[in-house]
Amino acid sequence: MNKEYSLEEDVRHGTQKRPMTAMHFTTGPGTLYPEYFFVQRHWHHNVEIVKVMRGSYAVELNLENYVLKEGDICFINSGELHQLEGKERDTVHNVLIFNPHILEFVYEDEVQEGMIAPFLAHISSLPRIVSSGDAVYETISGLFDRAVEQALEERDGWYFRVKLLLMEMLYEVEQSGRMVSVSSIQSASDKERIDRYKRIVSYVEKHFAEKVSLEQLAEEAQCNPQYLCHFFKEIAGVSPIQYLISYRIEQAREMLADTTKTVLEVSFDCGFENVSYFIRQFKRAVGVTPREYRRNGDST
Repeated sequence: MNKEYSLEEDVRHGTQKRPMTAMHFTTGPGTLYPEYFFVQRHWHHNVEIVKVMRGSYAVELNLENYVLKEGDICFINSGELHQLEGKERDTVHNVLIFNPHILEFVYEDEVQEGMIAPFLAHISSLPRIVSSGDAVYETISGLFDRAVEQALEERDGWYFRVKLLLMEMLYEVEQSGRMVSVSSIQSASDKERIDRYKRIVSYVEKHFAEKVSLEQLAEEAQCNPQYLCHFFKEIAGVSPIQYLISYRIEQAREMLADTTKTVLEVSFDCGFENVSYFIRQFKRAVGVTPREYRRNGDST
């Protein structure tokens, strides 16, 4: 399993002039995902569209769980927490990721005011899943396939063509009545919990090398420590401090593999004030000591 502890994805998809990319994923022996496909919970400001070509997947969208079967098209809106996991070893899916602002018009015509602006303002949202039984499925599926093909090949004019296909896709979803109100799929309390969760993990990623207390995390989340522990464990399965330690261990693994820093230096650089405590926590999480990990490489 390829678990990562990063929450906000900092990978650039495309370029500044062409903020869009298409990806094709195949799993199984001899691929980058020999066991099964897995991307840990994260979020980004781009819109992501996923189409299952073979197999099935478990997808988590803003902490709600769904199953994607062959042919399903999943829309992941800007800022949504999401996680994707293949349910079999042999799966195939295509992905199209783009900055939603590429659909924006400077001139405020009826398309901009009625369709694009509410979408960009997170008032309206793309549907969770479009399946083969939906009336609009064949149209959306065909547009998506053409867009992915153009984006993967990157022939002259591909970006212009894909942008038009995305606009047409959004229009078809709108005309079919499948655009949904954000307030109808996410309550104010759920949004607050997700926003707090994002703030905590982002704070951990930024300050993991410093001294971090439960009280500091609670202040960042604007709640009391008891409530923070309750809702964070409900979402992540571990306490905020356990998450912090796990994130520090992941950073330590990278430093041990990629630098010549001593175990003591790695310990301090990852926020551990006591090297003996660092070694104990590292062995508990990884199964070997930091020195053994470095000596064996990342094969552990």
